[in-house]
Amino acid sequence: MQFMGFFYTPLPLWVAAGGWIVTAGLLALALVQNPFRRLQDGTLQHVWLGVIVAITVLWACNAWFDDGPVIHLLGATLMVTLFDWQLALIGVAATTALAAVVLDASWLTVSITYLLFGALPVGISTLLERASHAWLPRNLFTFIIGHGFIVSAIAVAAACGAMVLLEIGLAGRPVAIPAAFMHGSLLLSGGEALFTGLLTILIAVYKPAWITTYDVRRYRLDRGPRV
Repeated sequence: MQFMGFFYTPLPLWVAAGGWIVTAGLLALALVQNPFRRLQDGTLQHVWLGVIVAITVLWACNAWFDDGPVIHLLGATLMVTLFDWQLALIGVAATTALAAVVLDASWLTVSITYLLFGALPVGISTLLERASHAWLPRNLFTFIIGHGFIVSAIAVAAACGAMVLLEIGLAGRPVAIPAAFMHGSLLLSGGEALFTGLLTILIAVYKPAWITTYDVRRYRLDRGPRV
């Protein structure tokens, strides 16, 4: 696969234009929900902006595998857990834009990068977290294991798989996938699960009010009123 990650891969104009149209539609859908009401507290505003900056740093730390695509930690599941899908979509969009500036990326391919590494993991994380709310036992352990470790690993695996499928679709024929990329994707899924899971543990224990998506009465994370 002779390409270098979707920040740098030349794409057909119709793919790039379609990516921007879908991106604009998703962001409009998120903004219509008035997501910034979750950030009325000044501390949460700072947390949201801080998470965007931290995830941008993760995105700038790319891994290259035998001329395969660039992969990196995503942080999308953590943003969904903390702020729900609307702010996660907007936050990952800001991360994608900042990373594009830092990496001097072509703006024609930024939308596809956002859809694969941002919107798709956010959507999968949201669906899986909603399923865990409905079906899993209501305790802190399942909240951390489900949201922090399992969901984040699945989201990254899905993003890597979608990236390969898109490359195959653009090539119009089967392409050889470097073994190092497959191994790296597995390691990245584990790294994402560890990163997101540990942060979920720390935030749930020390700063539970930062997790705007949980219900104290459901998970009993503390006994007092939440912010």
